[in-house]
Amino acid sequence: MPMKYIIIVGCGKTGKELAVEFSKEHNVIVIDKFRSALESLGDDFNGKKVLGDALNIKTLENAGIKEANILILSTGNDNVNIVISKVAKKLYSNIEKIALQVYDTDKKKIFSQEGLIIVNKTYILVEVFKKCLL
Repeated sequence: MPMKYIIIVGCGKTGKELAVEFSKEHNVIVIDKFRSALESLGDDFNGKKVLGDALNIKTLENAGIKEANILILSTGNDNVNIVISKVAKKLYSNIEKIALQVYDTDKKKIFSQEGLIIVNKTYILVEVFKKCLL
């Protein structure tokens, strides 16, 4: 698999795990508003950290969004994830895939129709439980 340039917005539990895992084989940049979140990546993270608000275009561009192949939004705020994903989709045609974490299952249905990859933990857990138990 060719090396990808991946930007991850949000360095909470999900963003951190994705960053550490993907940085083993890809160029990964993590954006977060909180220095402590970026510092939590530790020594296993082999990528770049950008302190800033990804709602600001300059922050995205400082992270290299013009060269990115993949954008992952895992801020924990559905509306922030959705706004950034729509802006990125409109402004940066180089991005092959945009995936966002969405907590609200109603929003999942709406935005998956726009060509965005929507990940909803509740939906995933329900599907896993169904496969394991039924």
